[in-house]
Amino acid sequence: MTGGAHEVLSVTDPVAEVAGLTLGPAGGGPPVLEDARLRVRRGQVVGVVGRSGSGKSSLAYGLLGHVRPGLEARAGTVRVAGLDPFDRAGARRLRGRVVSYLSQDPASSLNPALRIGAQLAEAVRLRTSAGRGDDVRARVGELLLSVRLPADRAFRRRLPGELSGGQAQRVALALALAGSPRLLVLDEPTSGLDTVLAAGMRTLLGEILAVGNRSALLISHDPGWLGSVTDDVIRLEAGRIVGGGPPTASPTAVPRGGGARGASGGAVGRSAAGGLPVGGPPGLGLLAGESSAAGCAPAGESPAGDAPTGGSPAGEAHAREVPAREPSAGSPSMGEPPTGKPPAGEPSIGKPPVAELAVRGLDARYGRELVLRGLSLTVPAGRCTAVVGPSGSGKTTLARCLAGLHRPVRGGVEWREPGAPHVGGAPVQLVAQDARGALNPRESVRTSLLRPLTGVGRRPGRDPAREAVRLLGLVGLDPDVLPRRPGELSGGQRQRVALARTLAARPRVLVCDEITSALDGETADAVLALLDSLRRELGLTVVMVTHDLAAAARHAEHVVVLDAGRVVESGPAGRVLAAPEHPVTRELLACAHHFAVPMPER
Repeated sequence: MTGGAHEVLSVTDPVAEVAGLTLGPAGGGPPVLEDARLRVRRGQVVGVVGRSGSGKSSLAYGLLGHVRPGLEARAGTVRVAGLDPFDRAGARRLRGRVVSYLSQDPASSLNPALRIGAQLAEAVRLRTSAGRGDDVRARVGELLLSVRLPADRAFRRRLPGELSGGQAQRVALALALAGSPRLLVLDEPTSGLDTVLAAGMRTLLGEILAVGNRSALLISHDPGWLGSVTDDVIRLEAGRIVGGGPPTASPTAVPRGGGARGASGGAVGRSAAGGLPVGGPPGLGLLAGESSAAGCAPAGESPAGDAPTGGSPAGEAHAREVPAREPSAGSPSMGEPPTGKPPAGEPSIGKPPVAELAVRGLDARYGRELVLRGLSLTVPAGRCTAVVGPSGSGKTTLARCLAGLHRPVRGGVEWREPGAPHVGGAPVQLVAQDARGALNPRESVRTSLLRPLTGVGRRPGRDPAREAVRLLGLVGLDPDVLPRRPGELSGGQRQRVALARTLAARPRVLVCDEITSALDGETADAVLALLDSLRRELGLTVVMVTHDLAAAARHAEHVVVLDAGRVVESGPAGRVLAAPEHPVTRELLACAHHFAVPMPER
């Protein structure tokens, strides 16, 4: 494929055009993307929705001339600014300069060993004509300010591991903007963000796209959010585009069956000029460090973007640590699918003892910053407890402490069974937010599942290979994914494989860190319903870290709200989410997109 570059495009010229693109497994098999056709005009924002595995990311990769490992381009053409991205010379001229990509997982865009300023400077040198050190430093400062981040030396010297989720997302966005591209391809730009930051991201994208009348392709599982920021939306099902047209953003529409990850406060669309309105629900100014209507501070981040500071005496002699351990081979069974009925001819396996987690005076650091400060809470036995709060409030650090994967500075976590002495540690398993980082990229799904099934999760009399297939079925995956590696899966498929692997270890306490952030609404609801069934049937205790307040309302009996490393509010879900008392809780609810889920009676 060849083609000449159009240095100047007219308003009517498409920035990107896809004609009949078909992608499929290199060894044969059904296509993952079939006869895809798409045009993106200058200044146009096109949204893409569809279930996990429907081909959304494959379509996005096509605009960069990239095909996932194990796939091949079978037919069709792609042109971006008149160039063929599948041609090596065209790809060199396009990537980072004409078209840029922001991945679903910002951590994969950042080098964990390189400071933020150095990564941005490298991108500026590679993608622009800036040569002198002063010019590069000035451009780095402009990029940070353009995504509402501080440009001071202290922030530039941070490592990615010292950033909150919202900060990492915006740094990755700054990298994508380094070459001043005409077309931005954004894959789930609000996944993993709290409702306040998701609302701010909507306004931030409007400002970014208005510069040079940029175009964008936005992929999201949240049709309500897309309806507020796009000109057109196309829908993918099983690799085929099955519909498209102007977005809808009804004030009564609730994405994800009541989801709360969107950012619009009503039926707000793009203006005729192509920009996005700045108005919206309370909290839209928080990315800039402004005060909100609720009168609370920015969501877990100071105006300067610093993590919470302050501290307490470190390393007291009585501090109790949680060892990083997995269930022993003798741990009680994870049991069966939601029916709880064992296969014919096999003995019924009893429920495990009900566990309870208690956190006492927990202090923990992330990098040099103290992110949990004197935190205490109790997780009721056999219940689902939702942990919510602004990005950077310490939710993930708390989850890792509960699982014994992060050593606290002071205090600790206890696991206890009713009627039994309190003991330190627990058979706790963590389902991490970053499924890509949790899975070995060199191992197949089969190997990832068989490892725990033949080790800590081994069940006498059960065939591990059959158990692997059963676990995939529990999380809604077909056996045909068994030979695939993580890079050959969609983001949603990777997350479900990670959950299946965790279930293979037969835990008593399951800590889920944003496990539905990469899933479409139907699949997310199915996974959460699965957790509900397993909890009821087997007496599991579930801790659900989430930004989805509607999911917390539907699936949790108890809600804990964190801010700046402290518990600011907790109680029954019906009370906390229906009648919040703390300003942070009220603001999270105010910025939740069309939050109209009836609160359950508790």
